[in-house]
Amino acid sequence: MARKQILTLLSLLLAGGTVAVGTLVLRDRNYYLITALVLLFALVPFAALFRRRSIKARELVTVATMTAIAVASRGAFYMLPAVKPLCGIAIITGVALGEEVGFIVGALAMFLSNFLFGQGAWTPFQVFGMGLAVLTASWILRHGKLRENRIAQAIVGALCCFVLYGGVADSCAVLAMAPNFSIRSVLAILGTGLPFNAIHGGMTALTLFFLGKSVDEKLERLCAKYGLFAASREDT
Repeated sequence: MARKQILTLLSLLLAGGTVAVGTLVLRDRNYYLITALVLLFALVPFAALFRRRSIKARELVTVATMTAIAVASRGAFYMLPAVKPLCGIAIITGVALGEEVGFIVGALAMFLSNFLFGQGAWTPFQVFGMGLAVLTASWILRHGKLRENRIAQAIVGALCCFVLYGGVADSCAVLAMAPNFSIRSVLAILGTGLPFNAIHGGMTALTLFFLGKSVDEKLERLCAKYGLFAASREDT
């Protein structure tokens, strides 16, 4: 396994463990601290890409720009809770620039956009869930011919958003019931979230289908022209 895959896996384990331990031990009283740690761990594989050279200002600007677009896309549909293109935009970023970049863009965009929608005990779960969904979808789509297939992009993105982000975000309510777990209450919570997650996944699919290829090409040209994200865009 390549060094960057090991670091990415370690980052996911640390971030996921932080969310779980923080919720069960701290009982959601320090969700800003938990979220900050999750974002810090999300930066590990991204920072490792530049261990042999300094990061370019253009690379930081690109990450900041894609994060801002993702935040704005969520805010633009504030009246429609489940209709959010944020996940799709972060996946497009991960496909074009590398899954590590997509990971930090997705996680950071979710945290920043929650200043518009409200921070709370759910924030660490949303941040980690979004980062996990974007990282997984980006990794899948960057290999083989899936990247050139808009339908495949839409399906993979929708499934990752529905299963990974939806599952992690909904687990916040499940863990909040501890130690009073019951199968019926857990199934009720997960069932209540299914329509929301389905619409969210559908919006992610539409974003990838209509914007994925064109934005990917623009980011590719930008990287080729200025030599950006060379390490993260390698398949190995």
